[in-house]
This record gives sequence, C-alpha cells and structure tokens, in this order.
Amino acid sequence: MKVGVAEKLIDIAFTPTPYSDRAYKVEICCKDTLLEIKQQIESRDLGSRVGASVAGNSHKTSVNGAMLVTWHAKQPFPDVRIFTDNRDVPVPQKKNILIIENEECFLNKEDTYQFAAKHCGLTIPIEAIEFVYGSGNSITNRRIIPYLKATSGQVLCLFDLDLGGLRTYANLLKAGLSLACTKFLFPSDLEDRLKVSKRKATQDELDKLDKVYGVTSETDLIITAIRHYQTTIEQESYRA
Repeated sequence: MKVGVAEKLIDIAFTPTPYSDRAYKVEICCKDTLLEIKQQIESRDLGSRVGASVAGNSHKTSVNGAMLVTWHAKQPFPDVRIFTDNRDVPVPQKKNILIIENEECFLNKEDTYQFAAKHCGLTIPIEAIEFVYGSGNSITNRRIIPYLKATSGQVLCLFDLDLGGLRTYANLLKAGLSLACTKFLFPSDLEDRLKVSKRKATQDELDKLDKVYGVTSETDLIITAIRHYQTTIEQESYRA
C-alpha cells in the first residue's frame, strides 16, 4: 500500500497466517494478481513527484521544475519564468536583480525600491533593475540559480532580518553566486528598528544563528544586533 497498490489487490494476491504478533506466514493466492501488482510498481517512477504522490507522500520529492515571477519598473504586469530540465534557462532582461522576499513588498515594488534607495544604500537606477519575487528559500532552487548567475550586474537581496532571510542569503552564496556581486540589503538604522520591533526572536532561532555567522561582515553585523536586542524584522514593516 505504501507504493500506491490498492488494498483490494493485496487481499486477492496474498493470504497471511499469523503465528504471533510479529510473525506471519504469507501465501500467494493469485499469481495473476501478483503479476498485476508487480507491473503497477515497475511502471511508476517513485522518484518523481507524481509517483511519490501515488505512493501517498508527494513531499518526499521536489517538484520537477520551478517558477519565478519577475517585474520591471512601469511594466503593467509581471512575467512568469518557467524552469525545467528540458528548457533553456532564460536570461534576465535587466542588468541587475533585486530579490524581494515579501509578497506585499514585491507587489509595491516601486515603493520598496524607494525605501531601499533611501535607507539601504541602493544606488542603482530603477530602470536597470529586474524585480524578482523570492518567496522564501524557493529562490535557491537549483534550476533558478543559473538565471541569477546570468545577470551581468548585481543580485540584491531584500530579505527579512531573521534566521530565514540570513539562511536564504547564505544558501545563494553556497549555490555559487558571487560574493562580490550578491549583496544583502538592510536599513542603516537597523539597531533603532530592532529596539522597537515586537517580533521577538526565539532562543532556538538565536542558537541557530551560529550556522550563518561568518558569511559576510555585513550579515555578521545583523546577527550581532539580533542577538543583542533579541528581536527580528519582517521587511513588510518597511511599509509602515
């Protein structure tokens, strides 16, 4: 049953005789049904998402592809990029990429850009930026990484100032993005924001920050401040 075979077929094919709570004798009752079960199992790719779903747990495998939502300044509607193994990797249409983790901030990309320009030291013109919806750690999907690497300028990361955001940034670098061209954006008044933040960091999160310490001097500064104030920041608060 764990591989998606109907219980009825199993009942027809086998007859169990219990000897104890843990010992059984199993006899084959119908060879034709046994053959049918074998054919069902062999015909399924249990390593695929579909096959794993038939087996009862699709989350054991990853989706056979990835999607990325991209947007440009003054563009009325965003584009959706599709990444699968049988497609050529598309190329960014702008020189620089700004990954926005939060959906609210992405949907208000121009305002988010203005915040980053005013508070996070962003100096690249908005016309030279491709906005990308990060959606958490999904931006580190192995199929998307070549797209991010293909940019000729910088990959700018506007992530939450917490373990999740820092880990996503570390994973991007681990996947091969250039440290020199991949920047973690955070507001210059970081400590003031952490002081008043109501988003408390759990002890478990504070402990796990050790795993992302030492990636860059900038992210180490963020980690030190989070540990001191024991709070974190969702980038959605930037719109307050």
